[in-house]
Amino acid sequence: MKAAQETVRPILRWPGGKRRLVKRLLPMVPEKAECYCEVFAGSAALLLAKERHPVEVVNDLNGELVALLRNAHFHLPALLEEMRWFVASRKDFHDFTAQPGLTELQRAARFLLRNRISFGGGMKSFGVAKRKSGGVGFDRDDVGDRLEGIRRRFNGVVVENLPYDRVLQNYDAPSTFFFLDPPYVGDSTGAYDGWQQADMVQLRGRLDRLQGKFLLTINDSADNRRLFSDCKVQRITTGNRLTNNRTHAAATFGELIITRE
Repeated sequence: MKAAQETVRPILRWPGGKRRLVKRLLPMVPEKAECYCEVFAGSAALLLAKERHPVEVVNDLNGELVALLRNAHFHLPALLEEMRWFVASRKDFHDFTAQPGLTELQRAARFLLRNRISFGGGMKSFGVAKRKSGGVGFDRDDVGDRLEGIRRRFNGVVVENLPYDRVLQNYDAPSTFFFLDPPYVGDSTGAYDGWQQADMVQLRGRLDRLQGKFLLTINDSADNRRLFSDCKVQRITTGNRLTNNRTHAAATFGELIITRE
């Protein structure tokens, strides 16, 4: 009997992260792919939720994110020790933004704190939550448990830090499955810069040259619907987590889930 997959929760609160869509996306990931490649990793929510593939790759241009994963893998006890006295402090949030750290270990720890206590994970402003479900805060025991789970799950995973087109070039094959969650058009956060429509057009051209299959999530717009009109497109609406719930409680966001047969 096949052993049950360990439940691993993402550690990062990432703008545009796919945690809320994981159950919808998981059935679209083929079990028989030889290589699974997550091109814009972010919180890596889909990789953490899915069953293992023989070869697994995650990529992100955010060097702080990659450094956090590296330190969690090689130096977890030291990373946890660095965070021993961290609290959800507004002063520390601003101090660590101004001085993100002198050593790589210190920078990884301070990056994680800033992410966990920022509004929406956007790294721009201190987060405020009146309910536990708001997710803002720094519980050292919870963070430690999540990092330990991520360390185990990332055993054997290749972590890249390359432009997306280079990742597609390096790992493309008929047996590769790519998951792509690129920056949304016109939507900039502290975690990444938003794309222009020309960037999305360029991505579409590159996807057309793939040997492997792909799953793509992008923002819903008339331009994007036209650009991928010959693909299988699902339109969905989710709550917008980058708005203030007090002033915009009903704010929603349209997204497209795109596959190609």
